[in-house]
Amino acid sequence: MKRLICSMVLLILGSAACSTQPLKLSTDSADTRDDGLVKVENSKLDMSFVRPNVNWSQYTQLYFEPVKVTNDHAPDYKPPRIDRISDGMNASYELREQDLQKMADEFHLMIQKVFNNEQPYTLVDKPGEGTLVIEAAVTDIRLSAPREDTRRSYSSMGKTYSQNSGSMVLLASIKDGGTGEVLAKAADRGQGFDQWRQNTAVFNWGDVRTVYRSWANSLKNALIQAGAETQK
Repeated sequence: MKRLICSMVLLILGSAACSTQPLKLSTDSADTRDDGLVKVENSKLDMSFVRPNVNWSQYTQLYFEPVKVTNDHAPDYKPPRIDRISDGMNASYELREQDLQKMADEFHLMIQKVFNNEQPYTLVDKPGEGTLVIEAAVTDIRLSAPREDTRRSYSSMGKTYSQNSGSMVLLASIKDGGTGEVLAKAADRGQGFDQWRQNTAVFNWGDVRTVYRSWANSLKNALIQAGAETQK
């Protein structure tokens, strides 16, 4: 998966550091959702919405709901064709439950590494006053090659090359821990690095961790910046 240069929150809170055009809330009434969230213009994300006039400086704690990782796909998804001659009779693009669970575990491990004791936000095990609740889901995961352990090349000591690891959709919402009010929502597809290399489980897991680390670091920096801005 590609490095997510800006996190959902960094974009939806209005930092222009990763955008060639300034980010702003749409003034078109059609871009205001029924729940009061307003579309962010010039966002690098496919979709991002934020609630206006939020005092982000009041939040000092973060609670991450268990991330949901699924094999679900968009309605227009067409599974890749498997070449039974080159890929083998057992080749599969479907991730197993143990793979999905590992992706969820790696997500929370990365959160703990990034939001450590040296950071201004405290990770808590339940939501409450002064807490931001982050709900994240990873879905529509599209591999660029069949799972390594199912390929003919894996058992024959051959090699498989691909232009990237694949892609996945990251969905996120941020809520007030005291009231449950939704403060922001975002969705984006993370694409693989555009470079040819050997496709292995080791490289693919490394890309997943890179996405998680980039997202977590950007989230941390965005919250710090947003809190400082609303204190002015």
